Amino acid sequence: MKRYRRLVPSTSRLIAFSAVAKTGNITAAADLLGLTQAAVSRQLRELEDFIGRPLAIRSSKGVRLTQARQRLIAELPGALDQICDAVEAAAAPENSSSLTVFCDHSLTTTWLSRKILEFERQHPEIKVQVLSSNRRPSVFAGQFDLAVLYGRPDSGTFQSKPICPDRVFPVAAPSVLATLPAEKSLDALLDYPLLDISETRRDWLTWPDFLKAHGIAKPPKPKTVFDSYAIALEAARLGHGLLLGWELVIENHLADGSLQSVGPWSLDCPGGLRLHFNHGQMIEPASIFMQWLCPSDETEVSG
Repeated sequence: MKRYRRLVPSTSRLIAFSAVAKTGNITAAADLLGLTQAAVSRQLRELEDFIGRPLAIRSSKGVRLTQARQRLIAELPGALDQICDAVEAAAAPENSSSLTVFCDHSLTTTWLSRKILEFERQHPEIKVQVLSSNRRPSVFAGQFDLAVLYGRPDSGTFQSKPICPDRVFPVAAPSVLATLPAEKSLDALLDYPLLDISETRRDWLTWPDFLKAHGIAKPPKPKTVFDSYAIALEAARLGHGLLLGWELVIENHLADGSLQSVGPWSLDCPGGLRLHFNHGQMIEPASIFMQWLCPSDETEVSG
C-alpha cells in the first residue's frame, strides 16, 4: 500500500491529463470535463510536480505532450476504464447479468471493441466489461471470466476455443518504406531498425520467431523492444522502424495507409486468436458470449 501512496497520483489529475492528451487543448479538455481552464491547468501542473518532470509543452497553438508521456498515456485510458468497471461491478446488483473479458490493449481498441458492440446489440440483457492490459492474464487471476489471446494460454487451468485465424507480416510507415531497396529481401530488412515486443508473453510472436521461420537461423536482436504492442504500433506509425503487423490489429492502419506491408513474407499465427476459459467456473453470460463468439465445438486443453 505504501507503494500506491508514493507512485499513484490522484485520479482527478490523471483524468485531467487524459482529457488534455485526447483533445490537445486545455480549453477543450475543460469543456469535456465540465471544469474551468484554470482547474485543468492546475491539475496538470500538480501531476507534473508529482511525477517530477514536464508532461506537456504549452503554446498559443495548444498543448504538445512530451516524450515522457508515451508510456503513461498509452496505459492510462485502459487503467481508468478498468477502475470504472471495477467500481460499477461492485455497485451492481448481485443478480446482474454481466461478464468480464481479459484482452490486450491493442486488440481491445480494435477487433474486440467491434465484436462486443455486435454482441450487446444481439444480447442487450448482458453487459460485457473488458479488463485490458499488456501484462500476462495470470497476473489478474480471478478477475475475469474469459480471455481473448493468441495461441495457447500460459496457465494449465484454462481451456481454449478458436475464434479466427490471423497472420503476421512486416509493416512500416510510408516514410520508412520509401527508403527500402526496390528489390527487397528479408536479409536486407535486417539493416533497418526492427521494433519488437517483450518475449515475456507467449501469445505474441517476435522478430526472432518470424525470421527463424523464414530460414534466418541467427537473427539480430531488435533495436527497440516495447512491453506493449500498442506502443510499438504507434512507434511504427511514426516511422521509427519495421514492425511485425498482426492483421486483425492493424487492419484500420492498412486501410488508411499509415502502415503498409513490406514484401511478400507472412506467417500464420500458431493457433490463431482463441478464447480461453475455465470450464469449471463458467457463468451463464460467459457461456452465451463464448457460444456466440466461438460456435465451433473444437476445444483445446492447455498444457
